[in-house]
Amino acid sequence: METDNEKQTKKVKVLGQLTAPGHVDSIQKLIGFVSDLARKQEYGAERIIEIERAFAEVFTNIVTYAFREVSGDIAIACTLDRADRMVFKIIDWGSSFNMLLAGDPLFKDEFVEQGIPQPSARLVKKLTDTVEYQRLENMNYLFLTFSSVVRGG
Repeated sequence: METDNEKQTKKVKVLGQLTAPGHVDSIQKLIGFVSDLARKQEYGAERIIEIERAFAEVFTNIVTYAFREVSGDIAIACTLDRADRMVFKIIDWGSSFNMLLAGDPLFKDEFVEQGIPQPSARLVKKLTDTVEYQRLENMNYLFLTFSSVVRGG
């Protein structure tokens, strides 16, 4: 007999996945991948532009901060949740970097000392339904959820 967890796992359909080098040259490829998935889900043009803007910020932050001193890959996968929202899981093998806290004024001095501009997650938070970060086993995990509803960002 199947458990509830096993039933839920079977319901999750992966819409697509992609792995690319954690380098600035990969950003457009990764954004194009995300855009194509949103188009296939019949998201409107305005919402797709918002999603592209959010991911431009996400991937730029990952490349700039997580891969500042190391190199590695960025992996992205997309599924649909129960409400038919697109859920993206991004994994990178870069240095520990939580972009959701990075814009916090408490961390400003740390960025000033390193001589780099302080990143901001404000736009990403505004354009997503939910966004979460975890650091597990030397990997950064970022989960972003997008409904088809335009956020006006």
